[in-house]
Amino acid sequence: MSIVSAQLAATVAMANVGDLLRQNAIVPVEPPLAAADFTLPRLEGGNGALSEFRGQWVLLTFWASWCGPCRMEMPTLEKLHRRRAQDGLAVVGVSLDSTPELARSFAEELGVSFPQFWDENGRVGSSYRASAIPLTYLIDPAGQIVGTSRGARDWSALVPMLDNLLGEAAPASSGFSQTGPVELPAVLDPPTAEITLSEGPHRVGREFSLDIRMRWVGSLEEYLPQPPQVKLPEGVSIEGVVAATDSREGAKVVSYRISLKADRPGTFALDPVELRYIPSSTGSPVVSLAEGPTVEIQESGLKALQPRHWALSGGVLALFAIVALVIVRRKSAADETPNLEGDRYAALRARVEACRALRLEGRAGELALGLAELELELVDDDAEEQLRLEGLIESLRFGGQVPPSSELDRIQRSVERQIESLRPDPDQAVRSRLKMTRKTS
Repeated sequence: MSIVSAQLAATVAMANVGDLLRQNAIVPVEPPLAAADFTLPRLEGGNGALSEFRGQWVLLTFWASWCGPCRMEMPTLEKLHRRRAQDGLAVVGVSLDSTPELARSFAEELGVSFPQFWDENGRVGSSYRASAIPLTYLIDPAGQIVGTSRGARDWSALVPMLDNLLGEAAPASSGFSQTGPVELPAVLDPPTAEITLSEGPHRVGREFSLDIRMRWVGSLEEYLPQPPQVKLPEGVSIEGVVAATDSREGAKVVSYRISLKADRPGTFALDPVELRYIPSSTGSPVVSLAEGPTVEIQESGLKALQPRHWALSGGVLALFAIVALVIVRRKSAADETPNLEGDRYAALRARVEACRALRLEGRAGELALGLAELELELVDDDAEEQLRLEGLIESLRFGGQVPPSSELDRIQRSVERQIESLRPDPDQAVRSRLKMTRKTS
């Protein structure tokens, strides 16, 4: 075969690979890029290098023990490893945990047997732009990156695709590079975040806010942003979350304002902040950690007064008490009808947040059950649909049947849209009070 014919055959083969990846929701890297070689400690002991797997198709996955979606997909990677390790497919993991003990404990808990490395200083993760995980690269036998996938997925379901790739002739050249970051298309960049704390002073029992601005290089159509999670210390609670979107300088921005409240004075670290989103290419969650601020909570105004101030303020306190009593009585008269719609909406939103937490913790079975129960509560007077959902709930409770991740995504989005449609009109209460005032005047 001539050199021109060989080059043409290679081009056709790569086009076929790209089409195959697209059909399976894996983003092709066209043209392929050289994978950066690395040497890292193995979790099982000693050191190893990525180039040891040259000549095989490689799934290189970046993960961490704190990543709920990683926990969801790790068993599927293990299953794939057991089924195809002897056929020329190498599944290779790189842990981004802060210590090898955390990574080793996670791998042992899930029974992971495929090769695992620990990225001791984050150098390799940075080189491969693993700022949001799980992140998986598909590398051909010549050491070239041909595809990438962000988000948890069932890799064992891709056996037919991988069997087709394993049947491809190995490229002749070696693509492994020794140094430098992997140059990937900008569309694969995960969001970044700017995190700020509202101005103080912050006091016990008073709300303060954490503003999180998530920014994308691509368009929001490529991602489904989800509310970020903040690891809160004991004594600090979330009072509410508000989101807004805008577009500036070609970048998309989603802003979240998380209202918080502390029940005691002290210094509290609101860290880490977990950023969450779902790429449209996979429909599965991705998470990354961002450093959060520290807040200083002071005593509330009355408690902050010195004892000698109480005698001087007695008359003022009595006046406040009288005014408050009058306001409460007037408000009670205006609010004789309980806000049942608001109470139901708040309860449903709380259950949705609980479902989101289950997803991030990798508890797919409990997530599916929670979503099905929410669907049943939201369904209209449709006896057939109610019967279907009751049967689904029964199978989830006792049969252990869990829908695939893509189906869970669809159900969760549907449930959240239905619940959002129940959000009470904040102006309705004002109109009701005005109407009542006119009647009584």
